[in-house]
Amino acid sequence: MTARAVNRGAGSRVGDDLVEAFQEMAAYLRGEIQAESYDLPNDVLTPQRVQAIRRRVARSTKEFERQFRISARTMEAYEQGRRRPDAAMQALLRIIEKEPEAVRRALAS
Repeated sequence: MTARAVNRGAGSRVGDDLVEAFQEMAAYLRGEIQAESYDLPNDVLTPQRVQAIRRRVARSTKEFERQFRISARTMEAYEQGRRRPDAAMQALLRIIEKEPEAVRRALAS
């Protein structure tokens, strides 16, 4: 018996879940099933919204870093969805979204 045959018979829970997920995805792409959907609350900071906030006040993540002292790498991670802002960062980004001049004044002091 080959190693491949042994492993196939002793599938892991994660492996089984992945196979099931791919089978569901294939069925969706063939039009056999409908995908589940849900609405996000308006106050959720999605990567797209974080990027929109940044673009509204700065041309680049480096410029945003200079103005608001939030690392360019951190902003890139938020904008690409690799990280999610914690509660304090979410509050700061919302303030920047609504009152960027107030944040600039506060940081200039």
